[in-house]
Amino acid sequence: MSTLEPRHGARVWALIALPLVAQLAFVAIGASILAQSTDAPPKASFYNLPHALLLLAAYIVFGLTSLVVARRLGNPRIVLAVRRTRLLRAIGLSGLALVVGIAVSALLEPIFHGSAGQQLDPGPFPGTTTSFVAVVLTGFTVIVGAALTEELYFRGLLYNHLDQRWGVAAAIVGSAGVFGIAHFQPNTFPVLFALGLILAVLRLRTASIWPGVAVHAGNNALAFLALLLAAA
Repeated sequence: MSTLEPRHGARVWALIALPLVAQLAFVAIGASILAQSTDAPPKASFYNLPHALLLLAAYIVFGLTSLVVARRLGNPRIVLAVRRTRLLRAIGLSGLALVVGIAVSALLEPIFHGSAGQQLDPGPFPGTTTSFVAVVLTGFTVIVGAALTEELYFRGLLYNHLDQRWGVAAAIVGSAGVFGIAHFQPNTFPVLFALGLILAVLRLRTASIWPGVAVHAGNNALAFLALLLAAA
């Protein structure tokens, strides 16, 4: 449980929702602009530099907005659970969480076909320098940017407020549910919800988001590599 004094009300919930709204609005506006200025098909976004820059910028907006909201709610290090934790214990728990996450994804994928539902086939690599830069930038964003900013928000800001408002069980289940819903892919919700539960429990056991960032990054790295290998 956080040591911050609980704060409730519609205004606080509006602040909590602000990072998601800001990111969604930024992506919608940016995608609309790109759609009018480029002929690249959506499946080629891995190899399209403007798309890669938009994705990176969207996560920067998400992360910065989360930091701004955290400052409004109290000490950002407490609100976001940006704390040191016992290294060896965190490594052990993180390794276990990553293995469990991979196993759960493998079990649920044949049932819900989440990967197919995302339609993330990038197509063959065009072989240009620009497309190579785009792939590297997209990989960095997905592996590092998404892992860091999503943990700051879902297992930091949102988890902390739900914990204050309704307790740890609500924080674990609620943050996992919003994490799954926020990706706007119904077929992937079961896998994302399960991953969210694992990351939330890891945050509870370590009192820090850093182990979750590592697990999230590892999970995303494996998924991104699998996509690239499938397109090769």
